[in-house]
Amino acid sequence: MKVTLTVEASEGQLSYVEAEGATYETAKAQAEAQIPEGSKPIAIRTA
Repeated sequence: MKVTLTVEASEGQLSYVEAEGATYETAKAQAEAQIPEGSKPIAIRTA
């Protein structure tokens, strides 16, 4: 399972974080761990 998060920085700039895992929960947790300080996830996609 692959998860892609759209991440918004405090200045409003968008970026993407991707992670893969055996399950949705594992992939999501790994992606969330990569979110830069001061940013927040605003959308999630799976593949």
